[in-house]
Amino acid sequence: MKFNQFVIRNTLRNRHLYFAYFLSTLFSVMVFFTFNVFANHPNISSGLKASVTTGMNVASVIIYGFSFFFVLYSMDIFLQSRKKEFGLLMMQGMSPKQLRGMVFIENLVIGCISTLSGTILGIGFAQIILVLSKKVMHVSLGFYFPAQAIIITLISFLILFLLISIFIQFKLPRLQLQELLKSQELGKGELKPSSIKSILALILIGSGYVVALIVPGGAVPLVMLPVVAVVILGSYFLFNQLSVWTVERLKKNKQRFWKKTNMLVFSDLAFRMKDNARAFFLVSVISTVAFASIGSLYSFQQIIVKEVDKIPYDFSYQGDSTKAKAFSNKFTRYLDKKGYESNETNVSYIESNSVYIMSEKDYNQLAKSLKMQSVQIGKDALRLTYENQTTEKQKSANSPLTVRNQTFSVQEKMVEKAILSSYFPLYIVSNQDFDAIKTAESLKKFVMWQAPKISYDQKVALGQKFEKEANLISKTYMSQQIISSFAPILFVGLFIGIVFFVSAGSFLYFRLYSDVEVDIQKFKMVYKIGLTKQELKKMVYQQVGILFFTPIMLSLLHGVVALSAMYHMFDLGLQGAAFAVLGTFLFIQVVYYFVARYFYFKKVYAAIV
Repeated sequence: MKFNQFVIRNTLRNRHLYFAYFLSTLFSVMVFFTFNVFANHPNISSGLKASVTTGMNVASVIIYGFSFFFVLYSMDIFLQSRKKEFGLLMMQGMSPKQLRGMVFIENLVIGCISTLSGTILGIGFAQIILVLSKKVMHVSLGFYFPAQAIIITLISFLILFLLISIFIQFKLPRLQLQELLKSQELGKGELKPSSIKSILALILIGSGYVVALIVPGGAVPLVMLPVVAVVILGSYFLFNQLSVWTVERLKKNKQRFWKKTNMLVFSDLAFRMKDNARAFFLVSVISTVAFASIGSLYSFQQIIVKEVDKIPYDFSYQGDSTKAKAFSNKFTRYLDKKGYESNETNVSYIESNSVYIMSEKDYNQLAKSLKMQSVQIGKDALRLTYENQTTEKQKSANSPLTVRNQTFSVQEKMVEKAILSSYFPLYIVSNQDFDAIKTAESLKKFVMWQAPKISYDQKVALGQKFEKEANLISKTYMSQQIISSFAPILFVGLFIGIVFFVSAGSFLYFRLYSDVEVDIQKFKMVYKIGLTKQELKKMVYQQVGILFFTPIMLSLLHGVVALSAMYHMFDLGLQGAAFAVLGTFLFIQVVYYFVARYFYFKKVYAAIV
């Protein structure tokens, strides 16, 4: 049997050993390919500004670069866990040159298979996203054959795996044969965590949080880089020193340490925390970037869309009385022709000095159509305000109103919706006063239509048809324009976030399996002296839970503070959309944890019994 045949057969026969590495590389290929499918989609790229197109190209490079380091890191962990295997092969006569050649061929075989598989799966994954974009976001992109994306992906990742296969030669374990064979039996020495660095971790993270949350909104960009640097350094000390220091202190609590299976869990937990500190640190930083990027983009889109959704009518037109009447007749005839049901209401108002004035009668008619509370007007004018008006508008709330040499005292009333405009104040006066101050030049018409039975897509089509023609305001069409304009940017942020987050989860997955042989030997010994299956399962679940949730909980905390500071910069409170993003990522991590612990326990238990 030739050497190349031995390597390929060894890889295929031991595919369960390579499965985790294969899945991670396959996912990297699939995400990169899917991103390029949309980046080169004719319906997206043709309508984007040059800056957005450049941004998507840069994002593609970021995903590719991160995929390179992710695959390299995964391969490094994978090789470190195979030291004993390498020692056995060298004992059988394999030379260091042949060992490097074996790893080179293995990586190329896995790389080629994952590249082809990831591209094929990416085609199906892209179609799922196309369907979801139509159903959820009402963004119809259409199907096309992604020839350019296929070529880019195949060439890019074949080059990537070739480079990694060459680069990994320099990362192979440089140990003596005896050290390789006994790599899993060597002790780890004594841990001496620094109390000063442990306390410093809390001080750095705490001070960074305080500055980020209390600094005035306009100063947030100025303190952003220092705060990020301080929190990152604090996070490193937390995992490298504070976590080890905490475990060592817990072990000194005899009552807790000797309780049930805690002794076995705590016995090497400090070493695990120390060994995994770099992985924990990378996961927390990467996950925080994912949370902050997606959370900020999605939340700002939702803020703008919610403002538009507060418009209480489906369609409206306001302007000159003659033009308003002509358009009202035209639009109503068009709705009747299409068989669309709607309720029309039209009222008069006065526009004077950047304020709107309406009569009591017309306002109550409009309020009745919108199922709002009516008003009663005496001698004073009534200024309507609502909670989202700016501070500058609120300051002039009780200032007298002067129109055509008539001055009205003003009272203020809070309403839940801005009926006529959210930008200009609306005053209500008595019917007699309105007739006295109106003129042909200042009198305007406002027409609104409620159409609850018209579908979302039909409302969008109506808004698109009449917006340019007659300046019709369509709430649904405005929302869809916002969603469509945010879609490419949100898409870029989403994909980068997914790559970062899943890569972070894969880091943890590899770290878990790098110690599997040590765990098997440890659990095998205690299983022989009476450890039950349920106790073993509990210990494995605790071990996997600590590994998966230690970094993710810190990154969630980082994400909440980062998003709070960002919203504070725009004088906004933390939005529900941000919690939705963070909650989604936490849910994904929980699912990841359940899957990992199931397969890990299955592997450990099968090796023991």
